[in-house]
Amino acid sequence: MEKDKLIKMLIGFLPLLLLFLDPPEGMDPKAWGLFPFYAGAILMVMLRPVGEATALAIFLGLYAVMMRGHTVALSGFALTMTWLVVGAYIIAQAFRDTNLGKRISFWMIRIFGRSTLGLGYAAAFADFIIAPVTPSNAARTGGIIYPIFLSVAESLGSYPDKNPRGFGAYISVLLYVVTMCTGITFLTGYAANTVAWALADQMLGLHITWLQWTTAFILPAGIVLLIAPYVMYLIYRPTLTKIDNVRIAREGLAAIGPMSSKEKILLCLFVLAIIGWATSSYTKINSTAVVLGFIAVCLMTNVLKWKDIAKNSQVWTTLMWYGGILGLAGAMNQFGFFKWMAEQLQLYVDFSSFSHVALLFTLVAAGSVCRYLFVSCGAYMASVLPVQFTIGLAAGLPAWDMFLVFLMCGVMGAILTHYANAAGPVLFGGGYVSVKTWWLIGLFFTLLSYIIFALVGVPYWSMLGLFTSL
Repeated sequence: MEKDKLIKMLIGFLPLLLLFLDPPEGMDPKAWGLFPFYAGAILMVMLRPVGEATALAIFLGLYAVMMRGHTVALSGFALTMTWLVVGAYIIAQAFRDTNLGKRISFWMIRIFGRSTLGLGYAAAFADFIIAPVTPSNAARTGGIIYPIFLSVAESLGSYPDKNPRGFGAYISVLLYVVTMCTGITFLTGYAANTVAWALADQMLGLHITWLQWTTAFILPAGIVLLIAPYVMYLIYRPTLTKIDNVRIAREGLAAIGPMSSKEKILLCLFVLAIIGWATSSYTKINSTAVVLGFIAVCLMTNVLKWKDIAKNSQVWTTLMWYGGILGLAGAMNQFGFFKWMAEQLQLYVDFSSFSHVALLFTLVAAGSVCRYLFVSCGAYMASVLPVQFTIGLAAGLPAWDMFLVFLMCGVMGAILTHYANAAGPVLFGGGYVSVKTWWLIGLFFTLLSYIIFALVGVPYWSMLGLFTSL
């Protein structure tokens, strides 16, 4: 192992030294026994000497043996939310393997792509359409949408070293904004949403359905999504304007071939899944059950083959990473760790001098600064959200207010850097945009998103009866 990775690995193990100390007064010994493993896992995920899944496998194994905690170590793998995300990854594989994701993109190009601005909207709408069943931004935006529009850029003579501003630079940075908008809109549109959903359930007592999630975020995030291509066009205008979209779409669709029976089945199942998620409160069919049924029919109709699923490392990496972190976080809450933290804060900090709005603003500002430290949105959610929720609970902030505002900060704040989300390295790796330009545009769009969520989202949430701090 390289020296720097070894040092980071050792730093990750440092919290285990706390096991030699007695629990702080008032803390459940079970919570104190779990905390070093939780903190070590978070540290290792942040420092990345190994992948997220490997880090969780290490600390789950250590906790199971050292603390006789195999029940806790395995608890996250029984959560419905873990399997909802894993199942959605499998569905995303179907969209990729059958070429339905590509076909939808070329349909959007044919409808909207008469100009580079139109191509921007085509990319945004294509990403939006398949977002509900593709929780991986890297797979959806980086693996399906971006390669198509990258080939369009190259066909227009726009390369990283030759005419990058023709179209390639514009679409690269735009798609990063787009993927965060579509990701926050749907519970199943972003894997990191799983962590936020579980923490909101465990710490705040919010049992949020798929429809409630989408209803809450579709208006403010939708406005950002609708204006992003145009605003990006104004501040980072591509030099090319007119596009022969009909030819591009025709050639792209011709390369894919006629719509197969597998695609038709998948499209029908996709529509049924959306209906199933949207009506779960009426049908009483759990969202995870909808996904499992979706996969079952895909296997029965040969849309997917198990041997192909078995080879998809992303599915099993997600299972280990999210199942592990959700299990540890849930146990921390069950053992009263976050409640103890909130009580300690109440003893030493006078929150009466803060208004609810001022405290929300302060915690969003602090969370946004923290975004520069994280290369994984899942790690950010697992590390920062519990702290924000704990402070909010100590200050008496309404549960829904905390969830809505802090999730907005966690997701839209990822736009700040090119590494804060898995799609970022793919889009930035195209080589069209410099780090300085990317960060400046990222800062601009993050602030713009915050403003839109404040001016539109907060009144909208208040109308829905969710936001009560005003």
